[in-house]
Amino acid sequence: MSDEAPAVLPFRVLAVCSGNVCRSPLLELLLRRALGARADLEVGSAGTIARPGMRMTREMVRVAARAGVAETDARAHAARRLDEHTVASAGLILGLTREHRAAAVELHPAALRRAFTLSEFARLATDAAAETPAPGGAPDEPRRTAAELVAELAARRGGAPPVAPERDDIRDPIGLPQEVYDEVGAEIEGAARVVAGALLATRAGAPQASVLTPQKRGPALSFTFPRL
Repeated sequence: MSDEAPAVLPFRVLAVCSGNVCRSPLLELLLRRALGARADLEVGSAGTIARPGMRMTREMVRVAARAGVAETDARAHAARRLDEHTVASAGLILGLTREHRAAAVELHPAALRRAFTLSEFARLATDAAAETPAPGGAPDEPRRTAAELVAELAARRGGAPPVAPERDDIRDPIGLPQEVYDEVGAEIEGAARVVAGALLATRAGAPQASVLTPQKRGPALSFTFPRL
């Protein structure tokens, strides 16, 4: 079983939360807007317990609108349930919490090295950018693809200094006041800006056909991503 990201254009980014009506759709909309100039990058979202077709909460629609997302785009969102195929076809999975990251990996274990929390990926990307020396060649020629960026950050993860577990979780504002939605939205927007910047600094990969084959069921695997 290979743990390599699918060699396919476009490169798919998947945002994952619980109901897919609040945190992950906001991240999807923000990234889609930021990456709009790159036809090779696609963004989607899904929820671990989503009820398909449900709309984005009105509170998060307000947050999205203030962040520059067209209100019609926010209101057009329809929730989808996370499944194995969706995880398998993603080159980068961004869970809003550790639980969401773990759920994606449980559905498709080969995605282990492509699954991060949003905060974790933004933190690793920021650290990598700070440690990368200025290129000696032409600045307009990115040295790596999005898949290579993800692989590089996955490799850095093991050597990164430990952080408090709660730093990797973006809280669920469902049922809470608009002020909490605003705080959560600001946190997601800040991390999304870092993610988009890292992806925009990559080059497009070579187009190849994507063929997803059923996974063979082997022995149960254990991961370092604990359930909360």
